[in-house]
Amino acid sequence: MNGQGATLENDGECQLTVIITTLNEEASIEECIRRVVAVLPEQSELLVVDGGHDRTGEIVMALADELPVVRYIRNENDRGKGHAVHVAIAASSGRLLVQIDADLQFLPEEIPRLIEPIQSGRADIVLGSRFTRGSIRRPGSTTFFRSFGNWLTSLYASVLFGRRMTDVLAGMKAWTREVTAQTKLACETCSYDAELPVKAVRSGFRILDVPVTTDARHGGQSAIHVVRDGWRILKDITLFRLALR
Repeated sequence: MNGQGATLENDGECQLTVIITTLNEEASIEECIRRVVAVLPEQSELLVVDGGHDRTGEIVMALADELPVVRYIRNENDRGKGHAVHVAIAASSGRLLVQIDADLQFLPEEIPRLIEPIQSGRADIVLGSRFTRGSIRRPGSTTFFRSFGNWLTSLYASVLFGRRMTDVLAGMKAWTREVTAQTKLACETCSYDAELPVKAVRSGFRILDVPVTTDARHGGQSAIHVVRDGWRILKDITLFRLALR
């Protein structure tokens, strides 16, 4: 939208915030955090917003004592992924924000490639796409029904909003602070994944898909029900479009 990008400057202020939302991710959270921290540039922070009831919080707090960039946020009134992201955005300091799922289906090592188009001024929001040319889906990373559901949802959103998006439900994405300041995110459920890119497109921000590698989930179970949540997301995308008329 502004064409300037969000360069990571060495001016003493926080430049990059990485957001991880968790719901009972004790099996993968330590590895996820360590892998994220390993690729963070200077003047970054990692916020973990936890709404579950397993040992995730205990693990994150221990890591926060060891790794100063890590901040733990207990989200007692968790109402879904979107709500957790809202909490993280409100607590964040970075000029550039990244959200990555905790289950390690998306690789933290690809965060630098995800943010590069924003830093170079080519985009305001970047989606880590599982379905664009160059993406790699390792065995066990998805199922036929989930892939079909994601394809259908992305096609529907692309038609409604007039901009091709190959993975509107991407579990790894990056955006400038200006994007969330202007798009007025409201969704508290898993529909947040679609709300952010479609509202950004409608607001005139430049969006780009970057191919990513996805792996099998590292422990735990997905909280997403393919049919029930799929219909909810399609309904919410329709409502997002109608509300913008």
